[in-house]
Amino acid sequence: MSTAVEQNIKDLVKTEVDSQLAEIKKHLPEDKVSIIVFSGDFDKAMAAFMMANGAVAMGMEVTMFFTFWGCSVIKKGRRLKGKGFFHKMINIMLPATSKSLKPSQMAFGPIGRKLFNHMMKGKMQPLEEMIEMAVDLDVKFQVCAPSLEVMGFDADEWLVPANICGVAAMYDIALRAKVAYFI
Repeated sequence: MSTAVEQNIKDLVKTEVDSQLAEIKKHLPEDKVSIIVFSGDFDKAMAAFMMANGAVAMGMEVTMFFTFWGCSVIKKGRRLKGKGFFHKMINIMLPATSKSLKPSQMAFGPIGRKLFNHMMKGKMQPLEEMIEMAVDLDVKFQVCAPSLEVMGFDADEWLVPANICGVAAMYDIALRAKVAYFI
């Protein structure tokens, strides 16, 4: 076999191998974390933001997707003006902000959150500081567009810079992440 033919074969094999490697790389997870926040419980929100801030500190890119009850974690406050009857009712029943989230266990009526805040003082950052830290650390925030429709939230009700999107945008991140959490 001539050296020109051998070189052509080597070039073809290299091109095919490079093409296959490029296809494989498309499916490899990246240094990303996807956290889907479905719960509006104080302790679960704390865990979500501890994991998010910890992952960023380790050099990973983090995206948090807030849906249904989880949207209460990042709301600015209770907005009723301009909403229909059912959306007003939902907004009255939901926590207005992260400061009014209740723990999932041991709520003890209205004192559960106060008890946890007291126990955490000097040992852990308050949830509101963790949210601010996540913004400062460039965590990316997504809010589920269908949740806005169902729950009666407006696109500008968020404490954080949020991308209003659907589930497809969340999956675009989650499927390429090394780690994904559903909280």
